[in-house]
Amino acid sequence: METGYLYAFAAFFCVGSYMVPVRFASAKGLQFLPFMGLGMAIMDLLRISSLKNLWAHPLWFWGSFAAGVLWVTGQTLANLALEEVSLAKASVLFNSNSFINIAFGLLVFHEASGWRAYLFLLMGGILLFIGAWLVARVSAAPSKEGNLKKGILYGLLAGFFWGLYFAPTKAVQVWDPQSTLTSLDVLSGLALGGTLPALALFFFGSQRHWGFRNVAAGGITTLLWGMGMSCFLLANQALGLSRSVPIVNASGLVYALWSLFVFKEFPLSQWHKVLGGTVLVVAGVILMACSN
Repeated sequence: METGYLYAFAAFFCVGSYMVPVRFASAKGLQFLPFMGLGMAIMDLLRISSLKNLWAHPLWFWGSFAAGVLWVTGQTLANLALEEVSLAKASVLFNSNSFINIAFGLLVFHEASGWRAYLFLLMGGILLFIGAWLVARVSAAPSKEGNLKKGILYGLLAGFFWGLYFAPTKAVQVWDPQSTLTSLDVLSGLALGGTLPALALFFFGSQRHWGFRNVAAGGITTLLWGMGMSCFLLANQALGLSRSVPIVNASGLVYALWSLFVFKEFPLSQWHKVLGGTVLVVAGVILMACSN
């Protein structure tokens, strides 16, 4: 098997699993984010050479940092969403980021042109929203969900910020093209932008949740996220966006399996609806990826 596909499938699993440890932590919502920040701080230290490379190019450094702030804003909202809805529902809502990201690339950065690109974007968007609507309507076990409306709102807002967080680095690519910087350098700056706001939340009550369980959950979450993003970027280099993005963006299926088989968030009679809606969302994401 081509190495690029190994990277893509590794990213598929890691991206589709990195929020699972949140379910095992006693710190919830905003209180869990600082424990992710600790893991990201370690990542920053391990990638200090990349940060030095970025620092030599101020536009790239601050563009990557701004991307990290947008990402951690989305992650904050995602953590709040997971307090209200199941993993399966949350993941299909998060996938709205694909529609926003691709639409932003088409409309603002003109990454593709012609009626075909917009047709695929429209068709994919319709499938995505139908699938998300179907999954959102499925009744979860009463003990597994809280306020559904709040969960949907937080999930869509998370998708919105995640749909925009690469915009600063895309803009910098246009303003200041650099051949000496790699995607992994940019990922290091993004991680730094996420680290500082996450750690700042320690001052808002997370100290009382200090313990091995939460530190371990935060570290594993960050490890899976870092591995997923790194493998995604390496898959892009090896395969190109048209082949790597559909594989990685199908990671919603992994969250659906965690939700159904491990956390038992839906009664068995509803599984076919959850899986059917999730498959529609994934199909929509793949169609949108084909628009580029």
